[in-house]
Amino acid sequence: MTRYARQARFNEFGEVGQEHLSAMHVLIIGAGALGSHTAEMLVRMGVNHLTVIDMDIVELSNLHRQAVYDEEDVSALLPKVEALKEKLRRVNSSVQVDALYEEVTNTNMLELLERVQPDIIMDGMDNFKMRYLINEAAIQTGIPWIYGAVVGSKGSVYAFDHTGPCLKCLFGSMPETAESCAINGILPPVVQQVASIQVSELLRYASTKGFSKLLITVDSFDMQFKTLNVDALKNADCEICTHYNYQLLNQNEHSPIEDLCGDATRFRFNPQAFDYANLIPGTLYKSNSFAKMIRYEDYTFTLFKDGRMNVHGLTENSEAKKLYDLILKSLK
Repeated sequence: MTRYARQARFNEFGEVGQEHLSAMHVLIIGAGALGSHTAEMLVRMGVNHLTVIDMDIVELSNLHRQAVYDEEDVSALLPKVEALKEKLRRVNSSVQVDALYEEVTNTNMLELLERVQPDIIMDGMDNFKMRYLINEAAIQTGIPWIYGAVVGSKGSVYAFDHTGPCLKCLFGSMPETAESCAINGILPPVVQQVASIQVSELLRYASTKGFSKLLITVDSFDMQFKTLNVDALKNADCEICTHYNYQLLNQNEHSPIEDLCGDATRFRFNPQAFDYANLIPGTLYKSNSFAKMIRYEDYTFTLFKDGRMNVHGLTENSEAKKLYDLILKSLK
C-alpha cells in the first residue's frame, strides 16, 4: 500500500476506500477525452481491474484534449483502446487493463455487461443515444454508473444508483439534436475537470460514503461551478426506472447509415468488407490490421475491421444514400 499511501491518508477515503478501489472492476465505455483521462487517474490510484471499450482510432484532432495519446499513435492508425492499454501498462503494471476494440450497440450492450461483469460503469461517450442506452442497461442489471458530458467550456456530472432519478427522469426524452465538440468546439480544461469529478464520485462510492446525489455543472471559461440536488426529479411514472420499458435495448437492429458528431457519417457493411477494401472505389492510402483509409473524389473513408466505415465530406442525406449504395454494389 506504500504506493497509494498519500491518498489513503486522506481520512474521508482512507484505508477502507483504498481496499475497495483495489478490488474494484471498472468498465469505461469510450476511450476519448473523458474515458482516457478517467482511465489514467484510476490506474494511477490503483484500481484492481479496468476494462475500456471503444471503436475508434487515434486522430490528430484528438490530441489537444486527449492527453494520453501522441502523434505516433496517429501515424500508426492505432485504436484508442490499444494505445491506451500500452500507456497505462507503463503507468502501473499491477493493474489489469483489458482493451475491447469493438462497438457498443443496443444489440450487444447486455452481452457486454454479462461478459465483463463490472462493479461500476464510467461514461466516456459523446452522444446522448449511447448514454440513454447505458442508462437502460444499468437499470436492468443494477450496476451503478457515472454520467459525464463536455462541450465548449461546459461540463456536467451525475452519478446514478438504484435509489435516485435515472437519466430519463433528469432529461426527459432523448434530445433529437445536441451540441457537439466538432461543431461547438471544446476546451481541454473542462475535460479534465469533468473527468476528475467523475473519478471523485467513484472514490466516494469506494469509500462507502456513497454518491454525492448532486448534479454538478462546470464552466471552465466563465469560472462557474454549480451543484443541484435533483432528487425531486425522480419520476414515479418513468418508463425506464419505474415501468422497465427499455426502448433502446428492445430494438433488434441499427441503421446502415448513421449521422455522427460533426461532419461524419457512419456506414455499416459486413465484416468481410475489410478484406475486400480494394474493391471499394477510390485510393487506399493507409492501412493496418485495424483500419484502412481510402480517398474517393471529395470523400475520405475510414474502414474498420468489423465493417464500420466513417465517411467525411458528405453534405446531404440523399448524397449519403447514393454513396452507400455505390460502395455496397462494389463489394457484391
